[in-house]
Amino acid sequence: MTFDLWETLLIDRHEFDSLRNNARINGMHAILSKLGMKITLDALRAAYDQSAVRLTEIWERAESTPVVEQLRMIIKAASQDKFDLPLDPSEIDKLEQAYVDPLFEFPPALNPDAILTLQSMRRRVRKIGLVSNTGRSPGVALRKLMSEHGILRYFDATVFSDEVGCRKPDRRIFEAAMQRLGATAERTIHIGDDPNADIRGAKQSGMLAILFDYPVPEEFKQSPNSLFALSRASQPSDPVVEPDAKVTSLSETLAFLDSLK
Repeated sequence: MTFDLWETLLIDRHEFDSLRNNARINGMHAILSKLGMKITLDALRAAYDQSAVRLTEIWERAESTPVVEQLRMIIKAASQDKFDLPLDPSEIDKLEQAYVDPLFEFPPALNPDAILTLQSMRRRVRKIGLVSNTGRSPGVALRKLMSEHGILRYFDATVFSDEVGCRKPDRRIFEAAMQRLGATAERTIHIGDDPNADIRGAKQSGMLAILFDYPVPEEFKQSPNSLFALSRASQPSDPVVEPDAKVTSLSETLAFLDSLK
C-alpha cells in the first residue's frame, strides 16, 4: 500500500499557507539585505508569487525543482537578473533554512484518521510506502514533519519527487517506490487526493488506485499564489482516469482492502 502525503495524510489550512508564504519572504529579504542585495520587499513578494505559476508549469511536465533552484528563480526575478544565489555555501544554507523552516512554524494538521488507519493497515498489508510530490518543502523536511506527527515509523519506504528527479503522475516515481518496497504493481494499491497525480499516475503504473475525495477548499481557490489550487486547476483536459474506489475518510480504505480478500 502506498500513500500520498499532502491533503491525504496531512491536511493544510489556508491561513497557514499564507503565513508560511509571508515568513519565507520576510526571512529571505532579511538575509539578502545583509548580503547587500538591494531588493525591495515588494519586488521579492511579486517574484515569489510569480514563482508559484512558473513552478506549476514546470511540475505539469512532471519535472522536479529543488529548493535551491526555486530560490535562484525568485532572486533573479526579484532583481531582474541583477543578483543570483550567493557564492558562500553557508549563506545558501541560511536562505534554504528561511525558505523551509516556516513549514514547522505553521505545520499542516494530521488527518484525524491517519494513525488508526496506518496501525490497522500494518496488519493487512506486507509493506507501506509513501509517494509524494514536493512543493516548497523538500523531502528531508517532510520526513521530519511526519516524524513529529508520529507517522513516519509506519512506513517502510518514503519516496519524494525532489529526491528522485520526477513527479507524479510520472510512472518512474511509483516504480521507485515499488522497488524500495520489493513490491509489484499488480499487488500494490495507492491512495491520494489528486485525480491526475495520484489516480492517473498509479493506474498507468499498473496499480490499483483509491481516490481520497478531498476537494480544494474555497479559501485556497481564492488565493492567487496557492500551489494547491494552481495544481488542481491545471488538471488535464482529457477524461479523468476512474479510480478503483473513492473514500471520504482514510479509514474507509480498510474496508476496501478487506473486500479484496
